[in-house]
Amino acid sequence: MNITSGFRWHLFTAIALLLIPLATIPAFADDTAAPADQNTPQLGRVKILGPATCPAGMTQGATCTSIDVSCPKVPDLTAIVSEAFPTVTAKGTIVLMNGGGGTAFFNSGFPNTYLADGFRVVQLAWTTDWEDAGGVGLKSASCRNATVFRFLFYTVQAGDRKSGFCAQGTSGGGAAIAYSLAQYQLSDFFDYVVIGAGPGVARLDYACDKALYTGPPLNLCPLLTNAPYAFTSGVKVDTWENTTTCTDKHPLQSDIDKWSADTLVMPGANFTYPKTAMSWFFCVTPPVNNSTGQGEFLIAQVHPKNIPDVNCYSGICKGESVWHDQAAFNTTHTEMLSQCVPNHQ
Repeated sequence: MNITSGFRWHLFTAIALLLIPLATIPAFADDTAAPADQNTPQLGRVKILGPATCPAGMTQGATCTSIDVSCPKVPDLTAIVSEAFPTVTAKGTIVLMNGGGGTAFFNSGFPNTYLADGFRVVQLAWTTDWEDAGGVGLKSASCRNATVFRFLFYTVQAGDRKSGFCAQGTSGGGAAIAYSLAQYQLSDFFDYVVIGAGPGVARLDYACDKALYTGPPLNLCPLLTNAPYAFTSGVKVDTWENTTTCTDKHPLQSDIDKWSADTLVMPGANFTYPKTAMSWFFCVTPPVNNSTGQGEFLIAQVHPKNIPDVNCYSGICKGESVWHDQAAFNTTHTEMLSQCVPNHQ
């Protein structure tokens, strides 16, 4: 069942790159000069390491490249990028991000479908969890994804503003996209984004200490009017944030301060995206995942090009796997076709 309810980055000097596999591009680095808005964190650098064997779930006919990503404050991390090009003039580029730590390719039937529709399709798989940056925290760690997204815009997309540049991610992949918009000004690049199941880290402080949230019930959609938002385990967050008391009965104030300062929905972040459309997809089959309420914290803050499009499904799907529901898949596909269009001309 489907219920749908209404809801600058300066440019760097780039090598001319048109429909060229990444592995054939000389290794180079993005600039790391601070942006005009000094409150925006710096992005990092991408170095091409060479051709790589594609992991499972690759797009049909794709080629893969190994890259190294360096960002301020966090250790370097390598990843594999898959890219596939349609046989016709491309309608644009769609970047797909998997959940969790993003260490596998996101598929769920979308890559080959989007390729057949005439889009370039890019998949990203990190060597280890992108969120784990030695305890530095998610805000700094998310520079890794944002750096790759910008790199892909100037390479695979060739900096083209006349076709769509879009992204779709589930769970942790949605968080990767959302952090890039809120903290790294990637709304200047993305025309349309789709987030499934979350992002589950919109309010780390509330998720780790449920009592901190004193607002009204989180009415995500007509199928779920009191969405859960608290973590059942805090092990991963404690690792990411170098804290020790996430989900404890009485968390340390120093830990609460760290979660509040590093959470996605925080003062000073950017939530106004006049040229970027957004859609959400959630599974609300009981028992409902906490990514639902966490997603609502972000939905309530953003001001994208469209009224945020929120889709809830119940029955077939379970947990965060909303796209196991064929109706959810079909709606997502239809919306990507209609929404992945150039909005930044």
